[in-house]
Amino acid sequence: MLSFRYRVQTRARRMERGMIDVPTEDDAVTLLHERDLTVLALDPALTTPRAAEPAAPAVVARRRRRGGVRAHDLIVFGRSLSTMLDAGLPLLRALETIEAQLQSAALQEAVRDISQAIRGGSTFREAIARHPKVFSKLWGSLIEIGEASGQLTKVLEQITVHLEKAGALQRRVISALVYPCILIVVSAAAISVFLLKIIPTFGALFSSFGARLPAITLLVLKISVLARGLVPIVVIAAGVGGFLLWQYAKTDVGRWQLDGLLLRLPLIGQIAQGTLMASFATSLGTMLKAGVPILHGLEITIAATNNTRIARVIEQMRLGVREGRPLAEPLKASDLFPPMVAQMISVGEETGKLAAMLDEIAKFHEEAVATLVERATALLEPVLLIGMGTIIGFLVISMYLPVFQLSQTIRG
Repeated sequence: MLSFRYRVQTRARRMERGMIDVPTEDDAVTLLHERDLTVLALDPALTTPRAAEPAAPAVVARRRRRGGVRAHDLIVFGRSLSTMLDAGLPLLRALETIEAQLQSAALQEAVRDISQAIRGGSTFREAIARHPKVFSKLWGSLIEIGEASGQLTKVLEQITVHLEKAGALQRRVISALVYPCILIVVSAAAISVFLLKIIPTFGALFSSFGARLPAITLLVLKISVLARGLVPIVVIAAGVGGFLLWQYAKTDVGRWQLDGLLLRLPLIGQIAQGTLMASFATSLGTMLKAGVPILHGLEITIAATNNTRIARVIEQMRLGVREGRPLAEPLKASDLFPPMVAQMISVGEETGKLAAMLDEIAKFHEEAVATLVERATALLEPVLLIGMGTIIGFLVISMYLPVFQLSQTIRG
């Protein structure tokens, strides 16, 4: 028989400590789980040092020392922790194991601090709440529900599914925009090289011959001179304008106006609206499935929404629910939410299947955004290619036309 000291959390969220005598550590975990307890820490209670165990093969991860925590890092963390807890590993032991494998230095430091806080008697939710820049309010609320219900593994799985859905939509949009962005950058670079380097060289060559230049060549040479003079002014103006816009966006009035402008822009507004609808439905649906009360779920959704106009409507939903009004009533009165969203939420509320309806809303808008972006890029790519070819062709012809004329004069 071996003795183990344990620290557990009961269903009533009380912390308990004690000692248990069992043949193996796995038996200790199984026995505590059968008592409906969440194991936070489990250590051998030995009076003599334990024999050194064979060292496991070292796994050295190359960590990022700068920057924030990516969604991928949080997905790996949540998935790994869920798997280890499901296998019966105590929470503290699972966190220590995951900490050694994390690639993000910021996340590794956060997990190390969480482990220390749990050793000091904090609950997992309290320890998570110490790092709001790494773990959003969604993490804290769902983990609180998981600890209270004894379904921490299930809750962690729901969090990772939520992050994977959000990341999948973001990746689809980014991958569709990569090629058009490359075309724009290459086009701008090629035109800049022509106007700032190649054309001035030809201009100096033509001046040395004293030849009479065609009107198209004179026009391009004047554009080149103008562009070379305006480049410093444009760069400075763009820097100052960008800084002022950034400062304006940090104010409440500026953020409100820019968020409204974003939703009114052609095409971009549709993509932004669809992305916000998918994020809203996914966040609220995930919390409802985990057992988070609707008022608390709406409050967290407001904090997670990146658009103040949409957040204002969700706030009206929360206030309406507190007063006993239907959930979809503010959505029907707002032109920011599509009528279909309001209708499906109304049906879900009436039938008691709100979480399922929110899942359907998220799926619909994810597909709609992806389709819209793919169609837009499919139309934009040939326009960019034709436009770039036309401009560069015009510049090339304007420079070689005097050469052709000069060669004809020499032959004549």
